Amino acid sequence: MHKNRVFASMLVLALSAGLAALADPANAIMRLLNSRASGSRKEYAAAAEEVAEKAKSGSPVYGFVLALVSREQDAPPAARMDEETRNKYLDNCRDKIKRLALEKNNSMAWYLLSLETSDTNLLHRAADAGNIQAQNAWGAFILTRAIGEEMSTNEQKRVMGLAFDYFKSAAREGDANGLYNLGTCHARGFGTPQDDQSAFNCFRAAADKGHPEALNNIGGFFREGRVVEKDLAMAARWFKKSAECENPYGQFNYGLALQRGEGVEKDARKAAELFRVAGDNGCIEAIDAYGVALWRGEGVKENHRKAFQQFMRAASLGYPPAMENIATCYSRGTGVPADEKLATEWKIRSRAARGDRNAQAWLRQNVK
Repeated sequence: MHKNRVFASMLVLALSAGLAALADPANAIMRLLNSRASGSRKEYAAAAEEVAEKAKSGSPVYGFVLALVSREQDAPPAARMDEETRNKYLDNCRDKIKRLALEKNNSMAWYLLSLETSDTNLLHRAADAGNIQAQNAWGAFILTRAIGEEMSTNEQKRVMGLAFDYFKSAAREGDANGLYNLGTCHARGFGTPQDDQSAFNCFRAAADKGHPEALNNIGGFFREGRVVEKDLAMAARWFKKSAECENPYGQFNYGLALQRGEGVEKDARKAAELFRVAGDNGCIEAIDAYGVALWRGEGVKENHRKAFQQFMRAASLGYPPAMENIATCYSRGTGVPADEKLATEWKIRSRAARGDRNAQAWLRQNVK
């Protein structure tokens, strides 16, 4: 056999062993990929630092994964890089990963290739080959299609059932994201009858593994008294755990607990700061809540102009309560000159955003 071919085969075998090692949840790449999906900004940043160190030491797989993450808008600081470095990392490993996928049907290789190319066919292949991250991602992809696209009731039911099965397969391996996704299906009746108890059980199992959005959801069960006895102090503790993972929804809900004094001593200043941070991290409800805090001067210096800006920011993302707050600002002339016409328009916008067809028709006729 040609000497270069032997050397290349050895490289592929070494890479194959490296990818196989990624099955360990403690592996830095696994932690990076899983925290990326779970919404744990804190773990995402920590894992990115470790992956970056290994990439700098010459590990091609680590460099490849880091380069993939670097393209995302909210990439952790350690994963940010210029285009030249990114292409270097990708080029250094792409062919080897392709060979692993084609010759060994390596599920992680298929998954990494799907991430690079945003190819859903490759993602599907990776999921069917048994990659847990791909099973979660493919399940989420087809579930989103089933919810958002027009299809017959039978077809929607079939696709949702497929998504449920992919999540179940990941959950069966003890994967936190799979457990969380399965819990979401139980909670909302996607591919399975709606069942709060089963949802709680899945969320609790995921929360025990540190899944930040599952931690937040368990807090919601205790706050609302669903399945478990209502306990605001317990709810606040779960929200705090999620917030400590830097999850925006946990930050928002812990902020609400602090603002209202639900299960924890009131702290308007800390609540306002959590709303601000959660909003910057992508929680629309928190953007609006921070606007309300600015408007009322609760925990932060009163500033109607900045409050109005926050309401507009949340409204641009389709949040109806923020549209109502904009209407109030225009009606009262707080943070913006009074304008009854615009106040009326924003009231109607809020109803339209909630699905009111008469409001939607009015906007089409009267707003250019």
